[in-house]
Amino acid sequence: MRRPYIAESVIQPGTAVVQGTADNQVKSGGSAGNFIGVYPFEANEAKAAGDRVGIALTGVEKVRAGATVTAGRKAVMDEDGFLVNAPAAPGQYVTCGTFLESGDVDEYIDMIVERGSFTIPAPPAQGGN
Repeated sequence: MRRPYIAESVIQPGTAVVQGTADNQVKSGGSAGNFIGVYPFEANEAKAAGDRVGIALTGVEKVRAGATVTAGRKAVMDEDGFLVNAPAAPGQYVTCGTFLESGDVDEYIDMIVERGSFTIPAPPAQGGN
């Protein structure tokens, strides 16, 4: 499913977008942002601020890997909107989907776009008796 938005900043094909500062606007990446969806790869052109852009909210899309990624792993976005494997370190993470293929940095690979989150708890403190 896709929905039209207006680009608040430059958006590269295959990258994740977050809610912009105004209604119906999106901008690239930023791990602290509210994940909306991805700008599909097949558009094959960057969008400038003010351009209309169709964002994929769900479904299988080609996305651009920001590092080496692994099929079956949850995806999170980096600061530039590229998709990377979710960390294994304790913390709370917003997920963008699940990788369907493995790939290297700057490769376009299939991913199921889905919004979610998960928490990896910190290990319990070791106490002595």
